[in-house]
Amino acid sequence: LLIKIDKAMLVVINFIGNQNNSFNETIVDYKKRIKIIGKNIGVKDILLKKIKHSNKKNYNERKQEETKKLVEQIEKGSLNILLDRKGLKFNSLEFSKYIFDQSNFTQNIIFFIGGSDGVDRKYYKEFDNIISFGDLTWPHMMFKMMLLEQIYRSVTIINKHPYHK
Repeated sequence: LLIKIDKAMLVVINFIGNQNNSFNETIVDYKKRIKIIGKNIGVKDILLKKIKHSNKKNYNERKQEETKKLVEQIEKGSLNILLDRKGLKFNSLEFSKYIFDQSNFTQNIIFFIGGSDGVDRKYYKEFDNIISFGDLTWPHMMFKMMLLEQIYRSVTIINKHPYHK
């Protein structure tokens, strides 16, 4: 499994939530690591503010609005992946292979992390794929950190770097 990435690839993480600094140092560290090992890979994240809980908005209304915010970020020509517990489950090697096999077809990979109410299922078809990291629910910043770690792990697998072992 050795895939050479000749063109620049951008990995974008769109997520619903609030900016929280408790995992920020680790998130920044993984972004730096990805840039060092995956020389042609850039990473950026886009925070989409969550809908405030109020008497005016019920669970379904918040979920609808937050899902629409995510769907508005879908880019044609990019690989748009929703991260949801109903998606396909991969181990790290399979995830790496999937991500970098796709890099032959697209320049950018965009990940989407929904809000605490989840993503409205009627929009699932808008995404190119749905991937699961398991059935557990995680705080968004922790999940973003885990996603970055898996992207970094994927880059090290592709480059035969010893990190994965």
